[in-house]
Amino acid sequence: MTLRSERRYPLRTCVQCGSGSFKESFLRIAGRPETGWEPDPDGRKPGRGIYLCRKTECVDGFVRRIRSPKGAARWKMGSAGAALADRVASWWSQEAKS
Repeated sequence: MTLRSERRYPLRTCVQCGSGSFKESFLRIAGRPETGWEPDPDGRKPGRGIYLCRKTECVDGFVRRIRSPKGAARWKMGSAGAALADRVASWWSQEAKS
């Protein structure tokens, strides 16, 4: 049996800047292509995860990126990319206040 301190935990990568770290240090957006995406503050929702650094420039860059049709097409968001951008921006403003 492996001790908890000996376990290896997977690293996540920020989709905006490419830095890697543990899951707890990122903001997660959960969903499935062509089904829907939403912010996942607890990191427990089912589906694929998009991870962002907790840096303002990464969150703002991602929001700008998914507002465009080309950026939203990266994760097959379609026209829902702009709506997700609004939800992520409001989520980040609340997160930054805390």
